Amino acid sequence: MAKDQGPLSGFRDMLSDQTLARQQVLDVIKHVYELYGFMPIKTPAIERFETLNGKYGEEATTLMYEFEDRGGRHLALRYDHTVPLARLMATYGQSLPNPYKRYVVGDVWRGESPQAGRYREFTQIDADIVGSDSYLADVEILVMMHDVFKALKLNVTIEVNDRRILDGLAELCGITDQHQFIKLIGVIDKVSKIGPDAVLQEIGADFGPEAKAHVAKILATDMSFDDALAIVNNSKAKDGISNLKSIFAAFEPLSLLDIKFKPAIARGLNYYTSTIFETIINEQPGIGSVCSGGRYDKLIGQLGGPNSPAIGTSIGLDRLMDVISLLSKVDLPDTKTQVYIANLDDKLNSERLKIAQILRAASIPTELYFKEAKLGKQLESISKLGVAKVIIYGQQELDKNVVVVRDLKNSSQAEVPVSELTRYFSN
Repeated sequence: MAKDQGPLSGFRDMLSDQTLARQQVLDVIKHVYELYGFMPIKTPAIERFETLNGKYGEEATTLMYEFEDRGGRHLALRYDHTVPLARLMATYGQSLPNPYKRYVVGDVWRGESPQAGRYREFTQIDADIVGSDSYLADVEILVMMHDVFKALKLNVTIEVNDRRILDGLAELCGITDQHQFIKLIGVIDKVSKIGPDAVLQEIGADFGPEAKAHVAKILATDMSFDDALAIVNNSKAKDGISNLKSIFAAFEPLSLLDIKFKPAIARGLNYYTSTIFETIINEQPGIGSVCSGGRYDKLIGQLGGPNSPAIGTSIGLDRLMDVISLLSKVDLPDTKTQVYIANLDDKLNSERLKIAQILRAASIPTELYFKEAKLGKQLESISKLGVAKVIIYGQQELDKNVVVVRDLKNSSQAEVPVSELTRYFSN
């Protein structure tokens, strides 16, 4: 295929083996979300540019896919699901339950440089609680993410911080200008991408040696709340640490060892106000966070709605699938078809279709082999599709009102009355 006929860089076609695997993982995630009472919604792929602009930080604005439509409106493709949710709450919040728990699955677009685990079009699975400022809402989001990764059989570490500790750090560094604060957070947020040495070099160049020394202490690993408070001992940091102590105290009876405090977690998006977190796959830490989120208590009010507190989480499905594929943690199917009905005689097509409909009515995915061919050729083709069971049905079987079911995995076969077919496959 010519280069200009394939997908654009950072975009991908996906064949059925990939989409089936994604669907299987999505089903697990949605099941856990719904166990916690979250219900699905959908928002448009296109938003007004002014709705999105300024909500994510300077770098994000340069990554948005923005354009002007035929009506001269300045628009942009959805950058995440959080700002569209805030807009939705500003529009419909008065008529929705409080607190409001929703999840959404959909694509977002960012003009980043494509690399391993990073694409320009990718799917995010978000869940948010709007309307509660209780720390228990934060606890529930974090415990739910623990349950998601446990269900996916993935060994993770959920790293948690409070944005107010970073507010306190900025104050300690003498940074009072909001623009400079956002810049500081943006640099710290790059620590997983470029490493602590490069981050500290950039901090020193932009903010001076004193700020560099303070940030170096925060970047240390295995830090306790008291350790962090000894470094950033001001009212902002104290509020943040008090919040985290309440959250972690709630975890204690559950023995959730995969949720840890890490004050270097920054989350570069501008709208976060307190609790923030990221999730690292322990066997593949280099691929970056596969799930992140935090509390954004002011965003809905900024978009014209009520001042509703909110906290949310977001899973990057594409990066998650890359990790699952590398680790072979999930049994990824080639097909959902359980039964194939071979074609020995075109004259029996109506009877074969009738048998297929009996199985489909019992929720047993079934396909018909369309073209009459030698049985050996059909079995070879069906085996390549990953289907294990084949129904052989010719004139002899019609006369006896039975079918022959052949198992391609163990080469066994059985004669089954048509009236017993659904019971046979259900067992």
